[in-house]
Amino acid sequence: MSVMTTRLPLACFLLSGALAAAGVQVNISPAGESLLKLGERAQLSCDVRDCPAAPVIAWTPLGDRPLGAGVRTRDRLSLLTFDPVEMMHEGPLLCQVTCGGQRKHAKTDIRVYAFPRDPEIGGHDPVGEGEEATWTCRVRDLYPAEMLTLDWLRGGQVVRSVAGEAGAASVQSAYTFTPGRAESGDNLTCRATLDLRQLDPSERRRQTVARLDVAFAPAVTSLSEPVSAAPGSSLVLRCSASGNPAPLLTWTFTPEGGGPPQVKGQGEELTLAAQAGDFRCEARNRRGTHSKVVRVRLHAAPVNTSLQVSPSQQVAEGQRVTFTCRAAGDPPPKLLLSRQGAELCRSDSAPRLTFSLSVRPEDSARYRCDATNAFGTQHVTRKLTVAAPPTATSVTLLPSATVRAGHNVTVTCQSDGFPPPDFVLEKASDGTRRRASDGVFRLLDVSARHSGVYRVNASNVAGFHVRHFLLSVTESDGETLPVLGAVLLPAAVGAGGLAVAVLVADYLRRSRKKGSYRLAPPSDRRPLSDAATA
Repeated sequence: MSVMTTRLPLACFLLSGALAAAGVQVNISPAGESLLKLGERAQLSCDVRDCPAAPVIAWTPLGDRPLGAGVRTRDRLSLLTFDPVEMMHEGPLLCQVTCGGQRKHAKTDIRVYAFPRDPEIGGHDPVGEGEEATWTCRVRDLYPAEMLTLDWLRGGQVVRSVAGEAGAASVQSAYTFTPGRAESGDNLTCRATLDLRQLDPSERRRQTVARLDVAFAPAVTSLSEPVSAAPGSSLVLRCSASGNPAPLLTWTFTPEGGGPPQVKGQGEELTLAAQAGDFRCEARNRRGTHSKVVRVRLHAAPVNTSLQVSPSQQVAEGQRVTFTCRAAGDPPPKLLLSRQGAELCRSDSAPRLTFSLSVRPEDSARYRCDATNAFGTQHVTRKLTVAAPPTATSVTLLPSATVRAGHNVTVTCQSDGFPPPDFVLEKASDGTRRRASDGVFRLLDVSARHSGVYRVNASNVAGFHVRHFLLSVTESDGETLPVLGAVLLPAAVGAGGLAVAVLVADYLRRSRKKGSYRLAPPSDRRPLSDAATA
C-alpha cells in the first residue's frame, strides 16, 4: 500500500514533463505576410495548441505603433479585428503566448494597400485632324504608389509607361500625339498595374479605355444627278457627306428666275413638289462647310399664276387701281387680263403683266388673269368693288309726319352706296344726334320738344348725302302745338334757306293728313345739303 502511494506522484511528474517537452504551438492565420486593404474590415487569428494549462494570449505590434484593433480571446483562440484597416496597422505584429512557465510567440508582417478605382483619362474631347493633342491618365488614392506601373496602349502595344514614386498618393502619365482622320474611332487604353505578390491577380490590374474622336471638316460625297420633272410632281433629292462631328445637311433653293436662297429642309433626303432652280446641299460642322448644287428644270404647263390688285380689292371711286398678273412655266406662258370676259391687255412671254385705271362704280367686276403655254392653261380671278358716295337717300315716317303727343314715331332711312352707309339723325334746333347703322330711329312718347326740322346724314368711307324732314306733334284735340308755327318755321327758313322753307311749307300742307309721310330722293341724285346751300 505504501509503495503504491509513493509511485503515483512520480508517475504524474513524469507525465507532466513529457507534455512540457512536447512544446506549445502558436499559429497566426493568415500565416506569413498579411496583405490588408485600406478602409475595409480585416481579421487575424492566433491559435494555441499543446498547452496543458489555460494560455495567456497577447497581441503586440513592433515599433512605436498602437495596436488600433479589437481583441477577443476565448480558451486557446484569440481574434484581432481591424475595422477599418488603417496605415498605422502596417508593420510586424506578434502574438505572444504564456503557457504555465513557458513563453512562445508567432510573428506576421502586415502590409496595407489601396487601389480603389480605375484610371481616369482626361483631355479626350474631340481633337482636330493634324493637331497635336495631349491626353492624361491618373490613378488616385493609391498605396503604395511605388509599386504601380501606368501604361498607355494603342492597338495592343504599349506606347508609354510610367512608374509611381514612393510616398505619392497618385500616379499620372501624359501622352502626346497627332491624330489623322483614319484613326478616328481607335481605342486608347490606360492600364494601371499594382505589383503586390500577395494581391489576387484579378485585383492587380485596372484599365480605362477611351475612344479617339478626330474632328475634321465635312465634304459632300454624293448628290443626286440633274433632274427634269413635271411641275407639281414629287421630287426626291439625296445628299450624303463625311465629317466629324457628323455634319448637318441643309437644303436651300434658288429659283430659276433669281432671288434669295430659300431653306427647304434638312437631312440626307429632301422630298417636295418639283420646282425649277438650283438646289444646294450644304454640309456644316464646327470644323467648316462644304456644298454642292443640283439643277432642276421644269417643262410643263403654267404654275403659280397670281393676280394682285393694288392698293386693295375694295377702293373708292376715282382711285387708281393696278392689276398685276404673274405666272411661271416652261416655256414662259402668255398672259391675258380680262374683265367679265372682255380683254383688257395681254403679253406674249413677259413674266408679268400690269394694267392700271382710275376706277368708277361701273368698274366693279370680277377680273381674270389667264396664263397659257403649249402644255396647258391656268387662271386666277379677283373681285374689285368700287365704293361710291351715298345717293338717293329717302326718309319714311310712321305712322305720319304729324302725330299726337304721347304717340311713337319710327323714322326709317334708306340710301345706296358702298359700303352700306351709317345714318345720323340730328334735330336742327338743338343739335341732338342719334346714330343707327340700320337707318331706323324710334322716337318714343313724343311731345312738343320733338317737333321741328330734322337732318338725316347717310355716310360711308366714300362720302355722304343729306336729307331734311319736318315732324309735327299736335295736342290731343288735333291742334298743332304753337311751337311749330311760331318758332320752328322762322328758324328753319333762316337756318336752311330756301330748300328748308319749301320743306316746311310742304309739311304744313300735309300735316292734316293721316298715315305715313315719306321724303323721296330728288331726281338729280344730288344731296339736299347741296341744294339747300345753293
